[in-house]
Amino acid sequence: MTVFRLSDHSRNGFTLVEMMIALLVFSMLAVAGVLLLRSAVDSNEVTDARLREMAGMQRLVSLMEADLSQAIARTYRDEDGDRKAAFIAESRISDEDFLTFTRGGQGNVNDEPRSSLQRVSYRLTEGQLERRQFEMTDGGLASDPARLVSGIENLEIRFRDRRGQWLSDWQPGRLNDMPRALELQFDQNGRTYRHVFLVGTGYL
Repeated sequence: MTVFRLSDHSRNGFTLVEMMIALLVFSMLAVAGVLLLRSAVDSNEVTDARLREMAGMQRLVSLMEADLSQAIARTYRDEDGDRKAAFIAESRISDEDFLTFTRGGQGNVNDEPRSSLQRVSYRLTEGQLERRQFEMTDGGLASDPARLVSGIENLEIRFRDRRGQWLSDWQPGRLNDMPRALELQFDQNGRTYRHVFLVGTGYL
């Protein structure tokens, strides 16, 4: 009777060495997949943060442009009845309002008994740039601040007068004097931003 024996090469299964190599390759692929996924997630988070930052900056620029372009030379009275300048600006930025003025073009979709004028102010509080609006043009209380952008540092403001000169301090000779333009410069998250806005109408 003839007996056939299977050689070692024809046996089924894997040796221990082959299993260890397969597990090593699988582990390397798994680690690479996790790292790739983590990188994609981190990239999405950075992109989302950047988009939010850009959206906030665009909102700030659009709002200040709308406010300043409709600024009018109208003085106002504060809570004590004292008359104030039409355009008040503080070059020394603190937790107080550094920019206060009256603008026109206020909408009135509810037909409330009020003027189309609106007094607004801007302030920097702990790196947060905020905007407030007042219920009344003269006196009155301010609304809760609208937080526009955060992480603001080294904020500087300059003013262009009627002679075309840039000034670091705004000191009007008359209460109804206004600058022709305003320059705002600041740092945010390691980037420097500079924006120039026209003030009022008829200054082109």
